[in-house]
Amino acid sequence: MTTAATADPNGVSGSSGFIRAVGWLLVLAGLGLAGLRFAGASPADDGPEGMVGALALGAPVMGSGALAWMSLRDRPALMLPAAVVLVPLSFLSFAGVTLPLLVPAAMLFVGYRRRRRLVTLPGARVAVTLWVVLAFFVGAVVVLFAHDDPRAWTTVGGGGSTSDVITWAESTISLVLSATALVAGWHLSAPEPDRP
Repeated sequence: MTTAATADPNGVSGSSGFIRAVGWLLVLAGLGLAGLRFAGASPADDGPEGMVGALALGAPVMGSGALAWMSLRDRPALMLPAAVVLVPLSFLSFAGVTLPLLVPAAMLFVGYRRRRRLVTLPGARVAVTLWVVLAFFVGAVVVLFAHDDPRAWTTVGGGGSTSDVITWAESTISLVLSATALVAGWHLSAPEPDRP
């Protein structure tokens, strides 16, 4: 039985265990999105290039989970960009497959609201962190689809074509942008040094 003395002062939605669990949920969701992309890809996207492309598509979702984990290291401001980036990502699929990302987004918004008082950052730094991280993650998705790369294929039973595949170059740039979002978020959200 939990007493008031042992309960987390941040509530369940602001507890470290809750934030860690949301992070795991997002990493698994990103891997699931990558798996769905690869499994449903055309024969032109088979092989290592298609696998890396699918991973690049799931990386921003996994990155938001990593931001949630990083927020527990005296950087609660990272929960805000982790939540915000999930909103446009939830509309990535016309079939509605990514719509459930709105649930962990809401969880992270609530977690941020509960934990933001633990480490105070000037509002301007929180805003800069939010926009820089968001710009890198959005760029990581946009670069995958900004340029049409049509391909055709032939098999024993016939053939076909597709108007766009994710190329090695697009995947590499996307993965670098996703990694840069994490590094930039870590540095921009560093707590202010204590002043004597």
